[in-house]
Amino acid sequence: MPRTTMRLAGLSLALSGAVLGAAPASAHHSHAMYDESKLLTLTGTVVRWEWTNPHSWLEMQVAGADGQRWSLETSSPSMLSRTGMSRTSLKPGDKVVVTAHPRRDKTFTGHLQSVNLNGKALALGARDFTGAGRD
Repeated sequence: MPRTTMRLAGLSLALSGAVLGAAPASAHHSHAMYDESKLLTLTGTVVRWEWTNPHSWLEMQVAGADGQRWSLETSSPSMLSRTGMSRTSLKPGDKVVVTAHPRRDKTFTGHLQSVNLNGKALALGARDFTGAGRD
């Protein structure tokens, strides 16, 4: 096989591998860990607002719940920013009322559905796992 043909075959193989390797990166993980048949309402104080990829997280201390600290997953920063949210939308000490689907394993974690800050509903972007508007 001529040298040029071998280089071209090698380059084609490398490009094919790169394309195939990138496909799983675009896939979205399962949300089966959340119980979508239950919707909890939690009132408490923001501990931390993590503006991170692939999903942002709200950590909150729930009022009157024996010190329960909940971690709630939400959309990506890019999706949240399209709705007007930012890394400064929630600050430690903010009083919030949230709704979330809890995890099936009964840990204090869930998927954030809504946030109410000082009587104002904040837009979260993609809120459900039905596939509509998913990030």
